Amino acid sequence: MRRVSKIVSRKTIGVAAIAAAAMFAIATPASAAPEVTSEQASVFTEMAAITDVPQDRATADSGAQTAKDQKKQNKKTAKSDVETGPSKWQGRTLKHPSGGNIPPEVTRWANLVSDVMAEHNIPDRYLEGILAQIQQESFGDPKATNNWDSNAAAGDPSNGLLQVIGSTYQAHAKKDYENRKYQDVPYTNIYAALNYVKAAYGMDKFKSWNGGANHGY
Repeated sequence: MRRVSKIVSRKTIGVAAIAAAAMFAIATPASAAPEVTSEQASVFTEMAAITDVPQDRATADSGAQTAKDQKKQNKKTAKSDVETGPSKWQGRTLKHPSGGNIPPEVTRWANLVSDVMAEHNIPDRYLEGILAQIQQESFGDPKATNNWDSNAAAGDPSNGLLQVIGSTYQAHAKKDYENRKYQDVPYTNIYAALNYVKAAYGMDKFKSWNGGANHGY
């Protein structure tokens, strides 16, 4: 069997060689099949290896594209979370731990608070206590700013639904949202506040909020 000219591309050789081998095998009865020399076997083996390369590369490219698409989807989901606003609560009746109803200005954030609690593995039974704390801190106003206490005097006022100061916000913010421009955004403010409380005080603080001890933290 003659060697094919090196001018022809390796990919073209591989496809042509395997196609020819397949047709030869189909057209020739098994009893009449000629003996394949070692040189021929070597060429066919080499050609088969060559044709595997594009497939491997395609698999790698496909994996890279999948990872890229997933990263894009994650960013889209994160953006959607951050942009989440108030919504009507349709769950159980929410009562203030100290008695009476929690005002609608606060309960409109209940769905968002519940979602963030799930992210932090905070039991759902503490929802009322956290909403009561929001009532205490901002009365449900996401743009609320404390301009009179010691933190404000030090140039780091507390902001947002759960009144988080800038340094605490940055230390406990959701990954990729450490910039203080997100400090008073409802989702990221709640996320950082609950992250801080859980790390600094544990579940006991949420338990105390559920008991009506809603004050500065």
